[in-house]
Amino acid sequence: MMIYEPHNRVEVTTPKGDGIIFLVTDYGHETDTIYTVILNDTGELWQFCHRNIRVKNNITFGRNIKTNNNGNI
Repeated sequence: MMIYEPHNRVEVTTPKGDGIIFLVTDYGHETDTIYTVILNDTGELWQFCHRNIRVKNNITFGRNIKTNNNGNI
């Protein structure tokens, strides 16, 4: 198992709302990586797997995510 704390702020959208990644936990090659996210609105910490979060746009890093009319990627 490996736990990583990102040095740069990574803003994400989750099923519970927008937040930032606080920790990334990798349990190995046969399990999903778990992202611990601090939610902006409530300050709550929730854990999500990679398929449940989306990184937000960041023009400084050249990340401009294209979405369809429904807001989905």
